[in-house]
Amino acid sequence: MNLILNDENLQLDEVNEFNSKVRALLIDNEHRVLVANYGGVFLFPGGSIDDGENIDESIIRELQEETGTSYDIGDLTFLTQLDFFQKNYVKRDGTKTNRLIRTYYFIAPCKPVELQLQKLTEKEKKDGFKLEMIPICELKKIVLENQNSNPRNIYFQREMIEVVELFTNVLGQENFVKKLEKSN
Repeated sequence: MNLILNDENLQLDEVNEFNSKVRALLIDNEHRVLVANYGGVFLFPGGSIDDGENIDESIIRELQEETGTSYDIGDLTFLTQLDFFQKNYVKRDGTKTNRLIRTYYFIAPCKPVELQLQKLTEKEKKDGFKLEMIPICELKKIVLENQNSNPRNIYFQREMIEVVELFTNVLGQENFVKKLEKSN
């Protein structure tokens, strides 16, 4: 099931910028999900797809860089593709653009994080990138309570909530949790 978020009915010919990303819901056997807090914004681990990479290579690289832990594509299950049309998106430099972000979401049992093996960018280090486990049943509340001056926060909040709701309400969290418990 693919998700499309386009509240302002932005048309493709109005899109100035297109980016592709990958992210993962990494869930432990206590029903907690690994979340990055980066620049005051909550995100699932992941990031941009580099030139020449496919989505599988990208998610493996991103998880290695951000968690310090090696994942194989066999550890991950594709969850959804989310197309998010964002009108007047405020970029890091303060300019605005109409953009479409396509994010490929995966789900997997969370492995232990190896902080000493993380390969964070200088920007991630400067902006206080940190990982934390949050009970999935509390994630929506915590994300919505995270009010700050980062103008991009509203986009990340919306995306996280949509993906968590897809996982918990539509696809059935219980099926994944049963699979997770069998693998331990």
